[in-house]
Parts: sequence; structure tokens; C-alpha cells
Amino acid sequence: MANDKPANKSVGDNESKFLAAIEKFAQQQRDALQSETKDFEQRVMRQAEEEGLRDAYNLIHKEQDAMRASIAAELAKKEAQGNLEVFKKRQQITEEIFAKATAKLQEYTGTPEYEKKLVGYAQECAQYFDKDDIELCIAKKDAAIANKLAKAFKGKCIIKEAADITVGGFRVYCPQKKIAVDKTLDTKLQEQREWFYTNSDLQVR
Repeated sequence: MANDKPANKSVGDNESKFLAAIEKFAQQQRDALQSETKDFEQRVMRQAEEEGLRDAYNLIHKEQDAMRASIAAELAKKEAQGNLEVFKKRQQITEEIFAKATAKLQEYTGTPEYEKKLVGYAQECAQYFDKDDIELCIAKKDAAIANKLAKAFKGKCIIKEAADITVGGFRVYCPQKKIAVDKTLDTKLQEQREWFYTNSDLQVR
């Protein structure tokens, strides 16, 4: 009919516009995430310096809530190319978050509060193991306080350096009971990472 409009858009045009829209969305997300990351870094630096280990963990939870609010809806809609780009950026941001959290925890291990916390942990463990002989596994950098921790135990305490403890804390192992108690910051931080992945909707669906 004379009033019919000719089809003047090709499949190629539609694909180009779709990809352009995806790229625009990805750019907007990158800009937003950079701003979010900068704000988060400032909060981590300020809060962790004031309150140490507790705030480092709390801020991870708070950042998870903020990220979920901004990205959950978008990730649910994107199943193709745009979704992958967004996921890669989230992965990068996550690594940056935990790298900075690790750095703050390592700074914390140089404070008197850290040593006091470990002594408290050792006293708790000593009550559980009573007079059993134990092995106290500790990071090489914490060797200076190892003897203070060992004094908390009633039984024989063998101090060992553990290469897998890089952030801080200690692990107690009782050969007789074949039981270990993990008080390392490395394990606690890894648990936070696993919780973050599970609860922040960062997975590709």
C-alpha cells in the first residue's frame, strides 16, 4: 500500500546500535565504579586507621550492600556481551577492595592492639587444650611475639614458622588430639572473600 513505510534498517545496523549501547553502558558503569572505589578507599583508610581490624571487616560488608544496590538489577538483565564486560569490571573492583583490606590488616599487625589481641586468642586456646602438648604455627614476621603467646599454654609448646600465614595470626595444633584451631587473619580474610562472592551478585548467571 502507498502508506506503508519501507524497511530501512538492516540487521547489521541493529547489531551496531546494540553494541554501541552496550559500550555506552559499560563506560557509564566504569565511571560509576571508579567513583565508588575512590569513595570506598577513603572510607577504608579513615575507618581502619581509627579502629583497626574490626572496621576492616565491617567496611567490606557495607561495601557489599552498596554494590549490590547499584548492580544487581543490571546483572539480572544482561545475559550477553554487556554482562561479561560488567562482570569483569566487578571482578577487578573486588580484587582491589581485598588488596586494600589486606594492606590495612598488615598495617594493623604492627600495632600494640594486634599483639594484645593475639595474646587474648592464645589464652582462649590454652583453656581448650589444657595441659596437652601443642604446636604453635606463626608467621615469620611475628616471631618476636611467639614466646609471649607460648607462655599462655600449660603444656609443652613447640613454635613453628608457617609459610602459609602471610597476613598474621596463628594456628594451634595438638598432635595428641589431632585438632587444630585457626586464629589467622589469612583465613578470616578468605572467609570474608567467599562470603562476599556468595552475597554480592557478582557471579555470571
